[in-house]
Amino acid sequence: MEAMPGDKPDRGRVAIVTGAGSGIGRATALLFAERGASVIAADIDEVAARETGALAKAADGTLLAVRVDVARPEDAEAMVAAALGTFGRLDVLVNDAAVLVSKSAADTTPEEWNRVIGVNLTGTYLCSRAALRPMLHQASGVIVNLASPHAFQTGRAIAAYAASKGGIVALTRQMALDYGQHGIRVNCVSPGAIDTPMLRADIQQGVDWEANLAGWERNQPIGRLGTPEDIARVIVWLASPDAGFVMGATIVADGGLLAQLLPYTSPRSKENTPA
Repeated sequence: MEAMPGDKPDRGRVAIVTGAGSGIGRATALLFAERGASVIAADIDEVAARETGALAKAADGTLLAVRVDVARPEDAEAMVAAALGTFGRLDVLVNDAAVLVSKSAADTTPEEWNRVIGVNLTGTYLCSRAALRPMLHQASGVIVNLASPHAFQTGRAIAAYAASKGGIVALTRQMALDYGQHGIRVNCVSPGAIDTPMLRADIQQGVDWEANLAGWERNQPIGRLGTPEDIARVIVWLASPDAGFVMGATIVADGGLLAQLLPYTSPRSKENTPA
């Protein structure tokens, strides 16, 4: 049914967003709520998830905050059960929860490796597995996974993260083939350098994190870092009927980062530019 002017296009739909306590996950949960969806905001940091819930409530949105460690099968199952028990159905799953360890393979401990792979890749599998049951029963649903440019071109000292994101791209394609015929679309978004708490925490490991941040900005062909809202809009579009023929795809939203052959210096960000 076509939305009427002023109507909320996602009214009646139910979405789960993991990693919803901050960054892209928070922006996505709030955008779904703004568009009328009922949202489960899942995060390992329950306080942060509740803050997202408070923001949604202030904007007259419907959002339930839950604490979830996506690397635990029982947590993934409980999260989906909360959506079904509270709202009666599940239409969209956004797998955004992630952790980052900036180390080479030799320097990454087995515990660090297992945690990164466990949250980023295994967490995507576990949450999808739990969500697929009600979606198969409904014969409809959308899963959107979050990857990274590191799945395609990577850098030094980010072994576990790059491996996890490459796995997410492959898993997305595979699930799309298995479940497309059942009315379930599975796609992926690959954000570039987005101004999130996780990126800033990684940048702050440097001696001069402000210079590091400026360097990131200079290297973006678009001339700036992305915002969580930039990516949230892509995710919500992928989950909408407007993207009804998009399946098994990875949508790159990186400000041109992967288009460059050599490090780029944006003219907008050059130092000593005349006023």
